Amino acid sequence: MIRLLFIVPYPELEETVRLVLSRHPKRDLLDADIRCITVENIPEIPDDTYDAIIARGYTAMKTLDGCHRTPTIQLSITGYDLVRAVSECCETYHPRKIAVCGFGQQMYEVKTIFHFFHVDGEIYDTIRHEDLKETVARAKAAGCDALVGGYSANLQARLAGLNAVVFRTGEDAVLRALNEAIHTVERIRQERIVSQMYKTIIYSSKDGLLFVSRDGTILVRNRVIKKMNGDISLMNRSLKDALPYLCPLFSSVMEKGKEETGRILAIPGTKLTVSASCTPVVANREISGAVINLSDITLIQDLESQIRRKLSTRGLKARYTFQDILHGSRSMDKTIRIARQYAASDSNVIIVGETGTGKELFAQSIHNASSRKNGPFVAINCAALPENLLDSELFGYVEGAFTGTSKGGKMGLFEQAHGGTLFLDEVEEISPAIQGKLLRALQERQVRRIGDNKVIDVNVRILSATNKSISRLADQGLFRRDLVYRLDVLRLFIPPLRDRENDVELLFSCLLKQQCLESGIPPAQLSPDAMALLHQYPFMGNIRELKNIVERACALNTGQLITWEVLREALYPRDLDGEEAYFPNRSPFPSPQGPDLTLDEPERLRQALKACGGNRTRAAELLGMDRSTLWRKLKKYQIS
Repeated sequence: MIRLLFIVPYPELEETVRLVLSRHPKRDLLDADIRCITVENIPEIPDDTYDAIIARGYTAMKTLDGCHRTPTIQLSITGYDLVRAVSECCETYHPRKIAVCGFGQQMYEVKTIFHFFHVDGEIYDTIRHEDLKETVARAKAAGCDALVGGYSANLQARLAGLNAVVFRTGEDAVLRALNEAIHTVERIRQERIVSQMYKTIIYSSKDGLLFVSRDGTILVRNRVIKKMNGDISLMNRSLKDALPYLCPLFSSVMEKGKEETGRILAIPGTKLTVSASCTPVVANREISGAVINLSDITLIQDLESQIRRKLSTRGLKARYTFQDILHGSRSMDKTIRIARQYAASDSNVIIVGETGTGKELFAQSIHNASSRKNGPFVAINCAALPENLLDSELFGYVEGAFTGTSKGGKMGLFEQAHGGTLFLDEVEEISPAIQGKLLRALQERQVRRIGDNKVIDVNVRILSATNKSISRLADQGLFRRDLVYRLDVLRLFIPPLRDRENDVELLFSCLLKQQCLESGIPPAQLSPDAMALLHQYPFMGNIRELKNIVERACALNTGQLITWEVLREALYPRDLDGEEAYFPNRSPFPSPQGPDLTLDEPERLRQALKACGGNRTRAAELLGMDRSTLWRKLKKYQIS
């Protein structure tokens, strides 16, 4: 809605204005207030009450003088209005000489009109309405016996005994002024939007911003730069006097006409260090000044940290916790207890265990129980990538560092794991060259992207995993001893499945139920003799192998009970040579002369001991299990 105030000097003009408003195509957007007031009676008009004021003659002049913020549009006197007024004066009063009283710039056609009507006349250019009385007196003294002018001039003429005719504003002049007012208001509103937009950009910026004119005067500044410099006054001051430490940068840009970025400056009298940039402002093919931007380096680092943390929403998140580790054995209870203690620390941890024991499961659980749980969890298998690719994955690269680089470069895993955890699986496979870079990153807590000339600070906890002894590899010269000391601060050993008492039965049942659900088949379970056979298996691949055996047994099974025969085929599939699979350092599949597998487990243990004359080592071999496992089972069933 556009709010307009029409000030008209006589009632007839009010009717003309109402008529023009009722016919205007934008009438639904106009909220017009029409007041019939003479120039002497104009009230005080508060700012922002109206979007524009439309007035005539001396009223417009007075409004312009008294209301600076609200635009005032003048109802101009058209040539037709002049002709009509002079014609009316001649026909009504037959004057010898006519005085035309108005503003000079509006009267340039009057002499032509006098000539057209064959009448003598004179123009009196009066700027202030207070001078009208004196003007009328001069006109009368000059022999003028009639006057043509505005409403106020007519009043003074009649008081002086002169005939007078009022300039009457026609519909065309009103429409022209109305359109100009609408256009002016729309333009001002658009300019205000643009101005407010720039103001918002400047004042919402977290950086300090200055605009300095070509002569070195500060014309624009935001609150940030004022605060950076100790809340000193900056507006309309010389840059040399207010902020002399910025003068070399400003002078260089003004001289070269090119932007300069990345200057690191210390602000005198404060503890702030900023990154400064300066950009020339070119208008009309000339440099009119420059914009200076100061970024607090501490805030930049905080923002970078926030961006890195947001990467956790892109899949860099640990899914598992200690509650997800299914177990029932005392050995795993102890392992989890130690892992929880390690989670409370921020030291690096190396997780040691055979393949398939769940080292990454423990790594994710440690992360989720640590103070870094809200940060990213980034994992990489060091054996899966060649040396050059592992280098770029860990440390990242800049654009153009080598052929095939992504536009803009790439952030490395160290940067992605900032504020969180980096898990290095199969760490023993890292090449010596990468070991050296990894050692430096751990020592300095900084990384350098490939092809870059600057370092990036990182705050990362390292969890690594191995199925080999890196200390032994260091003895053999295959692994850096100093890196061992960095990685092997806290060591967590994950026991193999065969040393986890009855966990194999618990895990098999759980995996079997899950596999049946995923395959859409009825739930199945192991027969007692099949369960006994399961306990005799060595599980060299641990839980990973157990999962494969569960899938194989599900595929081979046709009923709801997995029998001894089905499990035997799943555990000991035939190899390429036609024989059952053989496991080093383990007894082959129990022979028919072994204990009766249809008996329950305590009875089978007693039979094996009896068959071996009480020799526990031979009995363990006959049963296909470790001597330590046999000892625990004997203790469990109180068999001597």
